[in-house]
Amino acid sequence: MELNQYEKVVIAHYSRDAVCEEIARFSDKRWVAIHCQTIDKSGRPYLLRYKRKGKSRIPLKIESSEDVKKLLERFRKVYPRAFYASANVYRKLESQEDVKTFENIVYCLPTWDIDNELEKWEATIEAAKEIVSFLQRYGIEKSIFLKWSGNGMHVHVHHQSISKELLNKIHPLDLAYSIVEYVNTKLQARFFEIAQKHNATKLRVENKMDIQRVFTCPLSLHRSLNTVAVCIPPDKLDEFTPEWVSSEKYVHWKGWNGYVEGEANEMAVMAYKTIGGYPYTRFPKPTKKSKRLDEMILKWLSKE
Repeated sequence: MELNQYEKVVIAHYSRDAVCEEIARFSDKRWVAIHCQTIDKSGRPYLLRYKRKGKSRIPLKIESSEDVKKLLERFRKVYPRAFYASANVYRKLESQEDVKTFENIVYCLPTWDIDNELEKWEATIEAAKEIVSFLQRYGIEKSIFLKWSGNGMHVHVHHQSISKELLNKIHPLDLAYSIVEYVNTKLQARFFEIAQKHNATKLRVENKMDIQRVFTCPLSLHRSLNTVAVCIPPDKLDEFTPEWVSSEKYVHWKGWNGYVEGEANEMAVMAYKTIGGYPYTRFPKPTKKSKRLDEMILKWLSKE
């Protein structure tokens, strides 16, 4: 994309206050990533996750709408385009070690990543409806929001819908991973039926919850398509059309941040009992659960 085209599309989009405000709202206390248009030596677009301060690398973060504009200016030479923020919410983001420490994670956003082709968008919507319906059967009603991003959709359960009491017993990433995996296991056959029905050969519903996972910010541009990541309330899924994600006339739900604390507890407990916690460790956990602690957690869960 030439400079004048970049300014016409990208700079014009992020010059809107409403866009920067939504990105900042989603990014609060999250680790930010920026996808750029400039290609690196390996042939991939730059993905920025840190800024340099002396010899230190500081995780990117956005605390206000002005920070969005400052980051665009700071990295303008590599043409920033798409904004992402981590599934994890952190206590602090002041050093590189902060994003490697499990104990620094306060919350984690359970998210289903529905990947597909834009042309097969109806299959994506149907898969999302299956997930929403399943969650609602477990009492999760007011803490669900959906976000269309590029060729697919993210189904989110608000991180604060899991009570602090439960999060004090079980790590947030363990719960987020098990919730997503539990639902996917139960709905796998149904997803296959939807793919066959729509001849959607690229439809995938994946569990991508991990220690460094990021998801597209609301109202961010897509990394390559001229589309906008818009949020959709669960009861409006039947009304959705691809026109909603147009960079010129997008339709976005600003009420995506609603939740009821504890609403997801039943699902979280069921999932954790069935699946167990996050099974991979890109970075080692600071302390390993002892057998005694595991027994205490399971005993506590059995009282739910």
